[in-house]
Amino acid sequence: MRRRLSTRRAHRGFLLVGLLVLLVTGVLIFAVTVFGPEAAEARRKQQTEAALAQAREALLGYATTFRDSIDPSTVYGYLPLPDLGYSATPANNRNNNVGCQHEGCDAGQSVVPAGSVFANYTVIGRFPWYLMGTEPIRDGYGECLWYAVSGSHKRTQPVSPMNWDTLGQIDVVVANGSANLASTLTSVHDRPVAVIFSAGPPLPGQDRAPAANQVVDQCGGNYEVANYLDPGTAGALAGVTNYFGGSTNNASGYTRDETRTSPIGPDDNTKSVATQGETYRRADNTLWSGACPIGSNCALVANDRGLRLTTEALFGAIRKSSGFRTDINSMLDRMVGCLRDSFAAGVPFVPQAIAGYASPADKSAGRIPDNGCYGDAVAPLHYFANWQDMFFVAQPTAGTFNVTVDGLAQVCSGVLIFAGQRGAGQSRADDAEQNTVGNYLENDNMGDGATTTTDDNLTSFVNPGLTFAGPGQLEIASPTQPLQQDIVRCIPTTGSVEATSPQNLVDAYGNLRSPLATYDPGTRTLTLGSEGATIYNGISANSLYGCAWTPEVSTRGNGFRAYFAFQFMGIDGLGNNGFVFAAVDGERNGTNVCGAAGSHLGYSGNNGVTPPLTFPKIGIEFDRQRNSGFSESADITVSNPGRNDPTGGEYDYHSAIVYWGHEQANVTDSVTRPQDDDNVHGFPTTGSQGSSPRPAPQNPGASSPGLAFKDYRAKSDFDGDSQSDSWLYHVRVEVTPTRNINASTAELSNTTFITHAWIERDTPTSANIIAAMQNTTRAMSQLYPSAAPTLSDTATVYDVAGSACGTGCPANQTCGTDNVCYSPALRSVRLGFTGSQRTQDQRVLISNFFASWLQ
Repeated sequence: MRRRLSTRRAHRGFLLVGLLVLLVTGVLIFAVTVFGPEAAEARRKQQTEAALAQAREALLGYATTFRDSIDPSTVYGYLPLPDLGYSATPANNRNNNVGCQHEGCDAGQSVVPAGSVFANYTVIGRFPWYLMGTEPIRDGYGECLWYAVSGSHKRTQPVSPMNWDTLGQIDVVVANGSANLASTLTSVHDRPVAVIFSAGPPLPGQDRAPAANQVVDQCGGNYEVANYLDPGTAGALAGVTNYFGGSTNNASGYTRDETRTSPIGPDDNTKSVATQGETYRRADNTLWSGACPIGSNCALVANDRGLRLTTEALFGAIRKSSGFRTDINSMLDRMVGCLRDSFAAGVPFVPQAIAGYASPADKSAGRIPDNGCYGDAVAPLHYFANWQDMFFVAQPTAGTFNVTVDGLAQVCSGVLIFAGQRGAGQSRADDAEQNTVGNYLENDNMGDGATTTTDDNLTSFVNPGLTFAGPGQLEIASPTQPLQQDIVRCIPTTGSVEATSPQNLVDAYGNLRSPLATYDPGTRTLTLGSEGATIYNGISANSLYGCAWTPEVSTRGNGFRAYFAFQFMGIDGLGNNGFVFAAVDGERNGTNVCGAAGSHLGYSGNNGVTPPLTFPKIGIEFDRQRNSGFSESADITVSNPGRNDPTGGEYDYHSAIVYWGHEQANVTDSVTRPQDDDNVHGFPTTGSQGSSPRPAPQNPGASSPGLAFKDYRAKSDFDGDSQSDSWLYHVRVEVTPTRNINASTAELSNTTFITHAWIERDTPTSANIIAAMQNTTRAMSQLYPSAAPTLSDTATVYDVAGSACGTGCPANQTCGTDNVCYSPALRSVRLGFTGSQRTQDQRVLISNFFASWLQ
């Protein structure tokens, strides 16, 4: 029994040993699998790919904010220089930008040697991680990344034109078993604008030890590109190098693309780089990617792995930027305004000729011509020269075009088409291709087959045809707006401003007086006021109004930035009247609305002839007469209503933000005519609306930042001549809405409007701030941070009540708990100017009016 027990124990021991052996074997197999050389290499490659992708996203972030945060005077599309080397010795420091001169910054505008940042010089160096706002980005081997930027797209010495057709100057080549590397690109449009490199482990001939006069504390090593990027041995990659031999640190070289015939230069000077990772050279000098053929004698000659950034990817990201879309759509707005005014003035435009293209007999067509009205010097700054190739115009030889924009058919004196990004089969690489209209314009532009029969834009442009169609706004590329889709605008038959004012003003003496609002499309100048048109000359007060409005409304709903200049002109003694710049609800106000005379300034009140301005609305008042206290007047001829204008010597002239006062009669404020108090300062007074859940906004009063004294006196009041003009003033207005939706109680949904206005007198010392005010595509807080607005106010505007819900509300309206449909206030906006006279005449010249609608 004792022997059997021992045997049983022995068997049990062998079993444990066997299990232990199996366990150890499994652990070893797992360790080899997970921690072995192949697995470790796979993890390094994954880390490298993740690092390259992170750096690429950082570059795209830089590109999409370039115009907003880096250089507002330059268009989108440019990329930073690499980190070319920081040195404590100034003469050796190539990162010499003000504010960023250390490791991880990009190189400066002027580096050593100067030629390394000349136009069309591609530059290779370390990835500028600090500039990108990251820590050093390392590959799977612990090396910091490197970066090549095409000479066509680097931010220094920028190349023009810069747009989504600008070619990169880098070619990507691969080993394919032959003695030479072959390009991977199927089109010149595929050339990268940048390549991010992982250098991998050093190869023979590469020295990554620290170098004298170079500070590389974070990444370590040195700035000699050839010590990191391959090949380590000259000539090992059939003449291809991922660096520029012979330049400082082998970092830069001339790479201008010469596919265009002018200006003349060397042919095809692009920089070829190898980015595929391990490349082997066999004894017969053939090159192999990834591995050598079995049984062959090969040497590893390159291990750089790269991630390219193409123009398509670059502008795919840029197109998502609201700033870029604001720029393009603002340029379209400005072009349409200029061209329609030219037509209205009897001066049709002459299209720019396209080589090899002849206009059909029924139209004059080509690219948009040069014109200072929409050139580089006006907002959006510097866009015209860079994007002119994308704009096509046409005007009929006789009659009009039928242009369908966003589904609405319009009768037009011309058409403006903005060509989208390249579609299938389109190439715009050289002069011949850029003179081929079919490489830009589309047929079946709406992409709905035969549903829309007027959208064969290409056919109508190159053959007889009078119909065009497309969306009116550039949007983010999507299934509803493919990247190649044409953006189409009607050039209307009327001018860009429509005036509303009695046309036949005859005074008591038989004299015909000019209307109180006239627009000259030739000079693009609006005049408010009329000499001699007063009640003292026998003209009815009901006729002393004048308003002017944009014919179209904007439904973008994201706010706007507007600019204009004005001057009170001296006639018969500089009149004590004024005017209002107004943004009114486009769904409730047409181009025929205008208010009453006298202190109403055409903004408030009812003149009895035209429809009055209907709230919601926002105005900027420019007032030259104090009407103190509050009073009402059923007859403007008898008395001028008091507007609560502030008292005090300096407040005879002031500007203020105004809304619309009371929406109904109010006992507290003694308002019996609620339509007449829209420009009464301080109304509705605090508490006057009781516990109303939907109070109207309060017009700012004298003690608020929404009202300010401005000296609109005649310049020569200082020398006693009352006949002269006032100073010239520049005005910038920004209105920014924020929606506040009440999901359970629709009638309590509202929009918060922040309104800022800058009013600046024209002086030699105000040139810089005026230039910023004119750049309507960017916020003043970005362009001129130190310039505080003259007027500021924040107002909560509740949604507008419509009809009863019934069987449902119209689109974009919501039914409230009170069974009434509500729509967002100022969802549709019309801009304009209002003015009036009473006992004194005036003449106000308003010029250079333009607004950018935010995307």
